[in-house]
Amino acid sequence: MKRVGILDVDELTEKLARGIFLAVPEAQVFLVSGNNERARRLERELPCWTLDNYQDVIDEVDVIITGVDCQAMNEIANQVQLRSAQTLVSLVPGIHSQSLRDLFRHADCVRAMLTFAAEINKSSVILTTADKEVQDLFSLLGQLTLLPDESDFDLATVSLCMNGWFYFFAEGLQCWLAEKGMADEVARRLVLGGLKDCAEYANHNAAIALGDLGNVMASSEHLTLQGLEVLAKMQALNPWRAASETVLSIVQKTRPPQ
Repeated sequence: MKRVGILDVDELTEKLARGIFLAVPEAQVFLVSGNNERARRLERELPCWTLDNYQDVIDEVDVIITGVDCQAMNEIANQVQLRSAQTLVSLVPGIHSQSLRDLFRHADCVRAMLTFAAEINKSSVILTTADKEVQDLFSLLGQLTLLPDESDFDLATVSLCMNGWFYFFAEGLQCWLAEKGMADEVARRLVLGGLKDCAEYANHNAAIALGDLGNVMASSEHLTLQGLEVLAKMQALNPWRAASETVLSIVQKTRPPQ
């Protein structure tokens, strides 16, 4: 397995590191210590190494992962030199592969997106073009989708933002059940179970459009249809579409600092 370096540990890259060790306990992961409490916590809890600076980490690894913001990425790029055989993987939304190549003066740059479920190896994982070893590494964290087209990748970035919105959607439904008298833990289990049922059955029937599956269920259950009519009348999807458009616009406008 390739040796992995994480240049700055934030919430997402912490989940990534934990997911790697869950899948491969003998993995070799290197972190920059600095003043980063997350990195120090990972060093205490997992068999990873912390080194003093970015270049020290880069000198030890095959795959370099960065998830910092654009300004910090620019500062890091000015401090380091990558070897030709290394792969740089960026988790920064909106920064296209060619911009990464220009910024780091390095040919092999890959974009990636994943969710907190990487911690338990159940994330959706999206990569641009990458070699088999890099694909194998990120496949450890969940279901891998390759999207070489940068425009498709930007759209996929929005889809992973939706993942975060689903938590609040589920919480809202849970709270409604709880307000009606159901125990919180039971309401949570039922709502999350319903979402899981939907995903599992849709994946089982991958050749059938999601709307068609929903229509079959609604036509066979009068109460489901009654609720759908209310949602359609209130145009319940419109706020989700507006949120998606906003995020996509931000992603498309993101550029590395000059």
